[in-house]
Amino acid sequence: MLEDKPEDAKIIKERFNKISKTFDGYERAFEGRLYRELEWERLLKAHLPEDKDARILDAGGGTGRMTLSLARLGYQVTLCDLSPGMLAVAKEKLEREGLLKRVEIKEAEIESLPFLNETFDFVICLHGAFRTTQVAKELTRVMKRGGKIIVNVLSRYGVAVRELNKNPEATLKLLKSESNYACDSHGDWMRIFSPEELKGLFEENGIVVMKIYGSFYELLPLELLKRQEWNDKLLSQIVEILMCLREEPSVVGMAGELILVGKKR
Repeated sequence: MLEDKPEDAKIIKERFNKISKTFDGYERAFEGRLYRELEWERLLKAHLPEDKDARILDAGGGTGRMTLSLARLGYQVTLCDLSPGMLAVAKEKLEREGLLKRVEIKEAEIESLPFLNETFDFVICLHGAFRTTQVAKELTRVMKRGGKIIVNVLSRYGVAVRELNKNPEATLKLLKSESNYACDSHGDWMRIFSPEELKGLFEENGIVVMKIYGSFYELLPLELLKRQEWNDKLLSQIVEILMCLREEPSVVGMAGELILVGKKR
């Protein structure tokens, strides 16, 4: 589904408040294990600050999946999200592990962050409601010079392929950059980008783009992603396949999502 403007934040907040108690169910399935390997083990850990006193922002971090892992390593983290329900779940998890003292929790929209300029050494925004280009301005505004950012967005060409059989007319608008919004897997309207558009946006906001990867989860059948049991060989094979695809320049633009890694000038 496609439209021409982002959805109201109040609607998104209500939706995530309703599903907050069951949202983490995916972590017990194959998709949760896959996210762990690809996003944490193979991506974020390679870019974490060496200094454990570095300030990290997990923007749109929901129930604290990344925040919890960061706090376990000893980092000081600020977790923000527009849904108080999702943040309440995150707080419960942090309290259970005795890690709440390492985390500041803020209810906030990432289009209007309640932080001073150049507050954070490292900024993460993964699956964090990248609804407008204003998000890039805010995320980079609160970054310190020399700090790193990792963010993902919906891919223009990936969405176009997904929509082709449903609505050729809308697909053509996407390919001609006449339509800039599409629905993500949660049913939320997000801003979409080609790799060139994404790179240009962050360069305009003072970021040196180090790499743009492609995320190809959509190639896997839903029945596999929801599987509760699997063997390590299968997991290893799928991880390596998706790693190869996400780093191959000739196919990155066709991914369902794009992942940008950058550094502030």
